[in-house]
Amino acid sequence: MIIDIVIFGLIWTAIYALIGIGFSLIFGVANIMNLAHGAFFMIASYLVFMFTAQAHLGLFFAALGAIIITVIISILIYLGFIRPMRNAMTQVLIITLALAMLLEQVVLLIFGPEPRYVPSILTGGVHILGVRVTEQQLLTFFIAIILIAVVWLLLSKTNIGRIIRAVSQDAEMASILGVNTERVYMFVMGLSACLAATAGILVAPFLTVTPAMGWSPILVAFTIVVLGGLGNIWGTLAGALIVAFAEMITSYAIHPQLKDAVTFTILILALIFKPHGLFSREVN
Repeated sequence: MIIDIVIFGLIWTAIYALIGIGFSLIFGVANIMNLAHGAFFMIASYLVFMFTAQAHLGLFFAALGAIIITVIISILIYLGFIRPMRNAMTQVLIITLALAMLLEQVVLLIFGPEPRYVPSILTGGVHILGVRVTEQQLLTFFIAIILIAVVWLLLSKTNIGRIIRAVSQDAEMASILGVNTERVYMFVMGLSACLAATAGILVAPFLTVTPAMGWSPILVAFTIVVLGGLGNIWGTLAGALIVAFAEMITSYAIHPQLKDAVTFTILILALIFKPHGLFSREVN
């Protein structure tokens, strides 16, 4: 059981980190608490299902199309709903929550409440220390790790990364120096949605795809951000590790249906005892 917890805990750490980094980016750079982040995870899963089951596209083109459409939806949401009230956090919180619920209902009307299933990119399995892991889960782990590394390199080693960090630290000064902050916000919104969509596409083959599947990722993302602190990729990874292993231990030792409850408990404890995060120092 311990080996199972370690192996699957690491896999879900990578997945949660991918979701959490996207949520942390838009929150840390634009001060947008985007509660529709989990909806992007859900929409991408359904788009892949639609493209593979109904349009009969190959998985690669289905995934690419799903990511592009999800990113476009996220930018339209930013331009139409978030940007007009971006400086009012409470209103943004309410509108993104309402949009998440609206998107769930739209998907429910189009696809119905029945669970949907997405084919795996890889269909085999391997044994690691006696634990069977599907090739799809391993692929998900490695792609998530690669994308996390790419985001870290983007933020720390490129000009666009320096611009993003400058806007996150002082948007007004960055604007005075000639930075188009609105373009930065749109870019970060799109990147955040891209990461959520990619996570949804990767895990859809070994999860049940339902209209409500976006709520668990947003709870996880919010908990990770509270634990890790804003603007701290390493803190996000640590937060993802804590949440993933707490869920795995609960699932194996008590009951799988309690994993969301343990995540919510971690969130409450973190808000009470460490509201600024366990790793709140910003990493440049």
